[in-house]
Amino acid sequence: ERYVETFPRPAGVPIRPSKEKTKFDLLRELKAREGEDQWAPFASQDEWDLAMWLSKNVGQKSTDEFLKLQITRDRTNLSFHNNYTFLQKVDALPTGPDWECEIVTVVGDRVGEDGNKMSEDVELWYRNPIDCVRELIGNPAFKDYISYTPERVFTSSSGENRVFDEMWTGDWWWDTQCKLPDGATIAPVILASDKTQLSQFQGDKKAWPIYLTLGNISKEVRRRPSAHATVLLGYLPVPKLDCHTDAARSLAGYRLFHQCMSKILAPLIQAGRDGVEVICADGFIRLLYIILAVYIADYPEQCLVACCMENRCPSCTVDPKSRGSPVQSPPRDPSITLELLGAHSRGIDPLQFDQLGIRAIYNPFWQDLPHCNIFECFTPDLLHQLHKGIFKDHLVKWCTDLLGSAEVDARFKAMSRSPGLCHFKKGISTISQWTGTEHKEMQKTFLGVLAGATPNSQVIIVARAILDFIYYAQLQMHTTETLNALQTCLRIFHENKDIFITLGIREHFNFPKLHSLLHYLASILALGTNDGYNSESPERLHIDFAKEAYRASNKRDYHEQMALWLQRREAMWQREAYLAWLEERITDADTDTTDFDDTSNTEDDPEVAEIDEVITNTSISTPTSAQHYQLAKTPPLQRISIATLSANFGAVDFLPALTKFLQEHYSACKIIPNVFDHFNLYKSITIIPPTNPYLSPQIRKNRIRATPAVAPHGRHPGSAAAFDTALVVEDPAKYQSHGGLSGLRVAQVRAIFNLPPQFIGAYPCQPLVYIEWFTPLGDPDIQTGMHIITRSTHFHRRNSAIITVDRIVRGCHLIGKCSGTITAKGWTTDNVLEKAQHFFFNHYLHVDTFVNTKIK
Repeated sequence: ERYVETFPRPAGVPIRPSKEKTKFDLLRELKAREGEDQWAPFASQDEWDLAMWLSKNVGQKSTDEFLKLQITRDRTNLSFHNNYTFLQKVDALPTGPDWECEIVTVVGDRVGEDGNKMSEDVELWYRNPIDCVRELIGNPAFKDYISYTPERVFTSSSGENRVFDEMWTGDWWWDTQCKLPDGATIAPVILASDKTQLSQFQGDKKAWPIYLTLGNISKEVRRRPSAHATVLLGYLPVPKLDCHTDAARSLAGYRLFHQCMSKILAPLIQAGRDGVEVICADGFIRLLYIILAVYIADYPEQCLVACCMENRCPSCTVDPKSRGSPVQSPPRDPSITLELLGAHSRGIDPLQFDQLGIRAIYNPFWQDLPHCNIFECFTPDLLHQLHKGIFKDHLVKWCTDLLGSAEVDARFKAMSRSPGLCHFKKGISTISQWTGTEHKEMQKTFLGVLAGATPNSQVIIVARAILDFIYYAQLQMHTTETLNALQTCLRIFHENKDIFITLGIREHFNFPKLHSLLHYLASILALGTNDGYNSESPERLHIDFAKEAYRASNKRDYHEQMALWLQRREAMWQREAYLAWLEERITDADTDTTDFDDTSNTEDDPEVAEIDEVITNTSISTPTSAQHYQLAKTPPLQRISIATLSANFGAVDFLPALTKFLQEHYSACKIIPNVFDHFNLYKSITIIPPTNPYLSPQIRKNRIRATPAVAPHGRHPGSAAAFDTALVVEDPAKYQSHGGLSGLRVAQVRAIFNLPPQFIGAYPCQPLVYIEWFTPLGDPDIQTGMHIITRSTHFHRRNSAIITVDRIVRGCHLIGKCSGTITAKGWTTDNVLEKAQHFFFNHYLHVDTFVNTKIK
């Protein structure tokens, strides 16, 4: 439950009690006055659907060719017949804020042939940020996803365990609201910038987009590209600056960045000081104080914004030689920084100027922005600081240097499979280009790879501390308890990290990505959880706002063409949102609404079950769990004999297990199963686990396979058997009362089948599952923190049972526990579950599993 403490003074209050018409209301009235339907200027819904498809998927040249085809003209009777007339229709649609172009002249320090200093003119393309804010906060499509007031949230009425998730639950909004008049509404501006390459294979064309969104909009909405809750604010120039000498060019580029940002953000000075009246998505007019609250950027751009050297921290005054220390340093102070910059510009060289590593950027863009402490605007960068930085570039390298790449590769090769888990068939040492997804996949099994490979327990403790920190940092809701756990992980790491110096792997820990972890806690307390500010979002936006726009241009004077192309795309998006609003719904076609982390990776799995038609269990018949499941409508494996079940599926005790199940659940059944019975089997089942309050409400799906080996035939190489493991409800009462892993037990799924009608008559029965139990989850291992289990036996045979399918809660992953060299064991990815004696229960498979293991 959420217990909310509201702000003690009036906040987010409309300045007038009556509602105004939103832009969608005005558009509907305009259409009614002009006698047009909602599809105009297009002739019909079918024509609109085609126009939307062309806009999303087809370039201008191909659009022209398609529309000029004789078959298109003869059979469609469109109101536009070529690309030019099509674009005329698009240009008649209402669009977003207008673009402006300003020429900025850069005077260099090189002297030309005429004896004068050389100069260079660059184009700055941008839009008014206040218009962008009006566009976002006034969009009726976001009405149910916008907050206008700060709040403090707790898990209980006692107020001891605070909750942090959205920006309005953090301290920054609350504290800033205290500085403003009664009734004021804060519009926290979130900026993101990231330079990106445009040209491929040849040329060096680059773009520097800057994006804008608002903290008022729920992070679940604003991080979905299809929601269009982030707008492109401008393109910063990326000049060569040949008018400057090599020595001066770098600083001149920094100053140009701040000069351009000052021009773009100038309207925010008065808007943050006096407020502006804006019609909000709910139709009320509010006095908005538009304040820069967050700046998302990678480390070099953070230093650029903060006017500091790249060997310094952009947030605090830590000495560059002490960045490996866990001790917090005083934060940077904007007033002190501006004072030092002013003194330096007058020819004075203060000692602190060099001590703080300040660059000589005398007019930073943030100097006049009200209520903005730029050094507190920087948020954690999960992609570059954690996944790529601390984990891949440092921890993995340290451990590989310690163990040797051959052993690390062998352990990754022999890792047991799990649906959605990337299997590194060739190890990791041969991979030259890594993606963020591959970093996350490697994290899921890395501790299992290390366990047993090194006798040094401190190495395991360090690796576990880093992985736990990464997983806690990804939570989409934090509490006081989880933040304490986050800090505990960091403390344990610092207490044990010197083992790598002792072993000769490292000489020091003075690197910026490690130091940045000290600022995670303060950022979450102030601004909410990290998932709302991930740098992966702007990188994804580059596809729409930079790369596709550039490809649509003729590659000459491309910024103007990109701006026009984007304006047309926005016009189509706005009309799409308007049509959805007319139907009183939000367009929700984005694939991000379902989390397929556990099911998306099928490249190693040729036996993917088709579930085009599914049976979805929406009312569980037994009070064991609250999830749903999906199965193929018709079992693909028909009339499988008992002998085949034993030989190909490993269900060696199928008959006694089925007999026991029938006696316990269908005592009226007088038929005893025998070797002549046949069963219809499913290849896999898709489980939808219970929602997790620490994660987003996105639907998560786990696929659990029970497929026998397929022999090679023709050109097909065949495939190994896949019998996945899952968490099964063993004690329903304990599971329902405690949640997490309580009452659950690991089992290997051998067969998913329907009970033939002769056993149950007219009574319906859920699909059944033949499983083999593992031993119960006891206390976790002290070093790894993972549970160690073995196969459960009964009279020297594997302990098996038949259960109803609704007792499966989620899939899980087991890692064979191997001491010494793994190649001596003869383990492979296909036989490790059969050959290993002991297993680690891998709670790093998914953040959901991690939460259920770690948080009680």
